[in-house]
Amino acid sequence: MSGTSRPLARSSGRASAVSYDGYEAWKGWDRLEALFSFSPDDADYYAGECREARIENADVLEIGFGSGGFLAWAQAKGARVAGTEINTKLCEAARERGIPLLPPEIETVASEYGERFDTIAAFDVFEHFELEEIATRLRAFEALLRPQGHVILRFPNGQSPFGLAPQNADPTHKTALSLAKLEPLILRLSFEVVRYGPAYRTPGRGLVVRVVRKIRYLLRDRLAGILNLVYAQAIPWDPVVTLVLRKSNKSETNTDERADAVDE
Repeated sequence: MSGTSRPLARSSGRASAVSYDGYEAWKGWDRLEALFSFSPDDADYYAGECREARIENADVLEIGFGSGGFLAWAQAKGARVAGTEINTKLCEAARERGIPLLPPEIETVASEYGERFDTIAAFDVFEHFELEEIATRLRAFEALLRPQGHVILRFPNGQSPFGLAPQNADPTHKTALSLAKLEPLILRLSFEVVRYGPAYRTPGRGLVVRVVRKIRYLLRDRLAGILNLVYAQAIPWDPVVTLVLRKSNKSETNTDERADAVDE
């Protein structure tokens, strides 16, 4: 990590892990060769999903890093990475690779590591929290991020019937999410929405795969357009969506606060 601030601590990763016993085996993360590695398709996905955010020569934190694929990719891009994870086996694998760990309850160290990170990512994590926990984590992200830093959140689409499959495919999922559900929490903080929509669609490698995916994505978009027209909506319908937030500059936030005070 850059700067002169306090070095990152090593978390025990033991918080609330009881209900996750055996989770890594169920997810296929118990195979050592599968940890902290990424495929070319994974690399395309991460690059597409992080297109607004700083990764190269940046300080990047992943919440619930799981198999570690994103952290491995970010490291390969030159990022200084850190992570949180409640699974002790995955935490041990991260320590063996020299990856700094923060506590899963990231809000407990938010003031200590204030404005330490350029990018915070949470892929398929927030649906594991209650709404009150999400509000707490978002406040912590605001403290941890540098001005103009980004938050990348991916979760099952709680507004689409097609999101029911991923939402109900994991017994540890607690909350169905959407931008509409998170917006009241976001508006209280110094975040602006940069992007909300279907999770990045990788084009694939090889002619056949590219053609099949292109047709599939085209059909999805046509179906989404029809459903929005029929139901008078303007929402994404893909099973999984991504929300990207950007933290405002302090000067911008202060200006807005002064403007609000004048209006009052």
